[in-house]
Amino acid sequence: MPIDLIDPTLEGVARALSVHVRRHRVLAENVANLETPGFRARDTDFRRALAAAFASARAGEAAPRVETIHEDTSVPPRADGNTVDLDLQMAQLSDNASRYATLSRILAKRLGLVRHSIEGVR
Repeated sequence: MPIDLIDPTLEGVARALSVHVRRHRVLAENVANLETPGFRARDTDFRRALAAAFASARAGEAAPRVETIHEDTSVPPRADGNTVDLDLQMAQLSDNASRYATLSRILAKRLGLVRHSIEGVR
């Protein structure tokens, strides 16, 4: 009987890390375009992407490439048409980084358990 070392939870956490990386890129692009006239801040539909990542992991399917980037309309445009709010973007980056770090620790612990199972008790 084959043993699956990579269970759906482990696969889901790994995919969730990828979702966080994509969101971090989008948020960093917003900050980089803080002074670009007419630039519209963007964000990802994080919950939708995360749900798709875990659902496909549970079903044993390939990771979906859910395009979830959309214009962030939570901030009204400035006089130059730019909608980037630096404080908001930095808070979102910080939150995203914190969640990424937490998931990284969970993944490391799970992989440690797999490693321990393979090596056995000495």
